[in-house]
Amino acid sequence: MISINNAAYLANQGLGVIAVVVEALRNTGYNNQTAKKVMIQSKDSSVLKEFEKSRYELVYMIDDNIRDIESSTISEIKSFASSVILTKNSVFRSEDDFLVGKTDVVQKLHSSNLSVYVQRFNNEFVSQAWDFFPDSSVEINNYIVVAGIDGVITDFPRTAATYRRNRCLGYKHRPLYFSPVETGGFLQFMARQLLPPAETPNPILSKSDVVEPPLPPVAKITPAGNESTTDASPIGQSSVVAGILTCCLTILLADLVIF
Repeated sequence: MISINNAAYLANQGLGVIAVVVEALRNTGYNNQTAKKVMIQSKDSSVLKEFEKSRYELVYMIDDNIRDIESSTISEIKSFASSVILTKNSVFRSEDDFLVGKTDVVQKLHSSNLSVYVQRFNNEFVSQAWDFFPDSSVEINNYIVVAGIDGVITDFPRTAATYRRNRCLGYKHRPLYFSPVETGGFLQFMARQLLPPAETPNPILSKSDVVEPPLPPVAKITPAGNESTTDASPIGQSSVVAGILTCCLTILLADLVIF
């Protein structure tokens, strides 16, 4: 998975990051092979639209917590992406690290044939709701079994891979200890005065939150002290961004675990 963000800002600074990514994928042969999946991720719809004619899987990242999504928004996302990344709180709502409810955002996206990945899963207990005891495998199990997501984005891919190999997943009748936790189960045992305060509801994702203007053309910037008016070569940009691209590609390939 290759993550591209702030492309408009970089274009205004004279860096055409889209061209650099396309060139890197072409030079490494990923543009004409199907053995390995290449995923392009961005929170900017304008970036993904630049890859509409490619064979890569385009992944739209919704990095804000949402409680619902409009049908028109899903149609707009489907016009330029085939997958969506949600935050954990956009699937299971939590307040003060206690689960208080579940949204139907995943089901709505699935009904439009959009794959759904959720981020970001960690092993540290402070990153998990108390309802998960806190156990990273219990947390993953809830998102897979109850919410039905297609994959997780994690800093600990070995944990997710170990869960995926668990033989209990193949049982028709799974053992009780492998059952998902009940949403809001902890709250019913808490005294009223100890309940977490109600928080402001997360917003509903609308079409206007997704629609963006096209990316600006790459600015032609002459370095300070250089009077030459020769246009910067796109190949020259590669040397500026290549290190960043290679680093992101290496890290993100280990992050995504698909179920």
